[in-house]
Amino acid sequence: MKLIELHLLQSFPFTCLNRDDVGAPKTAYFGGVQRARVSSQSWKRAIRERAFELEPEYFAGKRGLFHSEALRNKLIEFGFDASKAQKEAEKKIKALTTNKEDKSKPTLLYLAPSDIEIIAKLMVEGKADKKGQMKEATDDDILDAVKDSSHLDFADLAIFGRMVAAKSKLTLEGAGMFAHALSTHEAANEIDFFSAVDDTKPTDDAGAGHIGVLEANSACYYRYIGLNVDLLFDDAHLGKVEKADREAALKAFLRAALEAVPKARKNSMFGYSLPEYALGLVRKGQPLSLVNAFETPVRVKSSDDGGYLEKSVEALEKHRDKLNAIYGLQKQVACEAKLSEDKPLDAWIEEIVAAALGE
Repeated sequence: MKLIELHLLQSFPFTCLNRDDVGAPKTAYFGGVQRARVSSQSWKRAIRERAFELEPEYFAGKRGLFHSEALRNKLIEFGFDASKAQKEAEKKIKALTTNKEDKSKPTLLYLAPSDIEIIAKLMVEGKADKKGQMKEATDDDILDAVKDSSHLDFADLAIFGRMVAAKSKLTLEGAGMFAHALSTHEAANEIDFFSAVDDTKPTDDAGAGHIGVLEANSACYYRYIGLNVDLLFDDAHLGKVEKADREAALKAFLRAALEAVPKARKNSMFGYSLPEYALGLVRKGQPLSLVNAFETPVRVKSSDDGGYLEKSVEALEKHRDKLNAIYGLQKQVACEAKLSEDKPLDAWIEEIVAAALGE
């Protein structure tokens, strides 16, 4: 397996990047202590959104139940009766999102604009039978056509995948692998007591208009992202698009992977920061996280020791050197790029992409 792997260290101040069911920052136990955690799903969405901002041509897919407006517009574009387009679009999307095993739980569909175009075209033109005669396309015909598509705007589906249990024909294994981000050190959630002033209250009333508490934490996170290059560029994913487009999509993804930050409480606990350490590898073999560098949590006794970030870099590189010595992993590596002042982001991306696309 040919892989791109990213090992990232990223520190955040007092924030709540990813909330659990009670609004507190997510946590996990690892190495016998509680860690701060950001779920892979949360960071994946942030990466998708940032990749769309960078290259909307390649990352325009949307997941949800309400595709009918986009389908209506495309039906009209293809000459469908405008007065019937909305009703037929809603009917078709409902049919495609209905879970036959449990109709109370409709299926969220992840569709690229090209998928919407395929559906509309089949609804308008139908499908040729074995004799070449046009007939009305069935739902199965539409699902088959969407499954077999591979277009420029398909990069997000190719990387993030499409899991549709109720419509298994649409399931597509994503080439991306994303671990939950864990703090490299022990981390406890802290309580933030706040009050809101009521500007309209009488001046002789000194009480607050509202009081409450929120939870947040500060942490240095280790993040792992892997990308199966062989899978990403096979015919079911991006193998049918031009090399220049594959290169552009890959560059956008790598940039987004470093620049994206989950947006929970961004207006009240803004903590946007970028990775201080980014190791990018292109290699052969099995995916390998380096999270066990932090199984023994990083500890800082005083300010003289430096912060968690500095100690985390030391622990990560020491652990990797140990694995290389024991397992000979360095023999698998075709490219090793570390983000630095001497190798800024653009050059870092160029080096990784060139190695990944090389034969």
